[in-house]
Amino acid sequence: MELYDLIAKLRNLHPIQKKYHVDGRGEYAQLVFDRRDLQEWYRCIEEVLGPPVKGEGQPVSDELLSLTEDFGEIFDHQILFCLQKSNQRALAMFWPWRDSQLVTLKLMVSRSEN
Repeated sequence: MELYDLIAKLRNLHPIQKKYHVDGRGEYAQLVFDRRDLQEWYRCIEEVLGPPVKGEGQPVSDELLSLTEDFGEIFDHQILFCLQKSNQRALAMFWPWRDSQLVTLKLMVSRSEN
């Protein structure tokens, strides 16, 4: 799976901002969108990655911290999706903004050296 595959699933949605980055650990994207469209974004991500491994309000475990360490911090109010296939891992993390009607969706696709 490539980051492009995830982004292609979201092509009919309209982010307000987009940022992309590629480095030795993987491919990354940050998409900011209006909170009113949140359920549609969830649906699209769930079609590709399956149900969330961490729901909103669920405490952050050591396992989740380890899973996301290359991706940035994760907090109780965030939602995390993850799909591991052979040597690839795809993550999607929804970060609702506390002070506005926006949400950031962070996407990452990484490959292990194993």
